[in-house]
Order: sequence, then C-alpha cells, then structure tokens
Amino acid sequence: MTPPNTLRLTVIQEAPRSRHLERNISRVGEGIAAARGTDLIVFPELFLSGYQTTTLDEIAMPLDDPRITGLADCCRSTGTALLAGFVERGPGGYFDAYLAIDRDGTIKNPVRKTHLFGTEREAFLSGDVLEPVSLCDTKIGVLNCFELEFPEVSRTLVLRGATLLVAGSANMHPYERDHLIASSSRALENRIPLAYANRVGSESGHSFCGSSRIIDRDGSVLAALNSVETGSVTADVEVGLRSEGVIDMVGQRRPELYES
Repeated sequence: MTPPNTLRLTVIQEAPRSRHLERNISRVGEGIAAARGTDLIVFPELFLSGYQTTTLDEIAMPLDDPRITGLADCCRSTGTALLAGFVERGPGGYFDAYLAIDRDGTIKNPVRKTHLFGTEREAFLSGDVLEPVSLCDTKIGVLNCFELEFPEVSRTLVLRGATLLVAGSANMHPYERDHLIASSSRALENRIPLAYANRVGSESGHSFCGSSRIIDRDGSVLAALNSVETGSVTADVEVGLRSEGVIDMVGQRRPELYES
C-alpha cells in the first residue's frame, strides 16, 4: 500500500463582476485569506475578468502583472495554493488560462485551455500542452471547462503523473447535466479525486449553472453546492492512494487496441 497524502480543497462558486479586474482580484485575495487551513483554493474559469470574449486587450494580464504578484503574496502569507481563471496576455495573443500559484507564493506556468468552446475559438489561441502542474507537492491535472467533457484530456494528464484533477468552469445552461455526469465520470474512470468549480449568475447572454462539487476517487460527491447558491465547499481528499481492493484503471488498459 502507498501512503496517501491528504489535501484540503476549497472550491468557490460566485459570479465575478464583468470586466472589473480590481474587484474580482480583490475577491480572490479575500477568498484566500478566509480559507486559512486550506491547501488549495479553486475559482471558476475566467473569474478575474468575467466570461468575456471581446476587447480582450483591456482585461488581459501578463504573469508579471503586479496584481498577480499581490495574489502570490497572499498565497505565501496563508500557505494556500491558488488556481483561478484569467485572460492571459501571452506570446502572439490571448489565452483562456488558469493562474497557478503554489502555497509558498511561487507563480507557475499558466495552464492554457486546449479545447475551446463556441465563440472562444474566435477570441483565444488554443493551448498546445497537456501537463500536470505541481502544487502542494502534488501533480494536478487542470481541466478548463469544455476539457472536462473529453476523457482523453484527463487520462493523458493522469498518465503524465496527475493524482488529482481540478476542473474550473464557466458552464452555462442547458449544459448543467453534462458536467455533473462528466465530473463524476472523470474521477471514477481514473480513480482519483476531482474538484469542480463552476460560477453562477448571468453574463454575455449566458446563464451559468453552478453545481460546484468535490468528488472522491469512486465518483461519490463529498461536498456540493446547488445550481444557484453563492458560497464555497471544502473537503479533504486523499491523493496518491494506491491500495488493495482498488481497481487500477490505468494499469489495466490495453492501449494496443485503442485508436487515438
């Protein structure tokens, strides 16, 4: 048996203010401060800007932006790692990305969304890397909204060492059921926990459907919010656990039979 590592996860379910970077960044800082004792706090997709796909120059941020450095200071002072969605001003254009800051304040490479949805394809460049990010001494596979619906994405991240999946989302009606099924499925088929952080409220003609949750490796829900409430949920999960009686879904694959 491999001894597990227990992580305390908090997922935030709120409605960011559209295009109001200062307010949203301040809210992330408040969330970090309030989550003392949490190892990792997760905010929804594009939380720093709101769900926007136009006039991105006004809301895009490079990694060396002083406001991001300020969030890193918050992480360092509380010992809490952060995953939060933002518009990254990157090489050649803009990315729908996840800001990743470790609990010692180290700013990691952003996790860029590889599978864009709808009008996102006209606004953002697609990421071209699927690699876990190391936070809290744990390899974490980050799934950005639509990526949750592709089993290949999570399985690739697991094959590359991820022992925890985190799915941040701006999922909207009528797709609530899709993500409820997909989040439990991704956890179960890989036998690792998954934290799902979705937003609520309305923006850019969309009504977002919340239902954030933390799911154990057997697909069961440890903690959850409904489709409209604002708040957070916290749960402890065991990562890196390999024990007798647990089906090794990765080890029992037969890739020679599969098509890519």
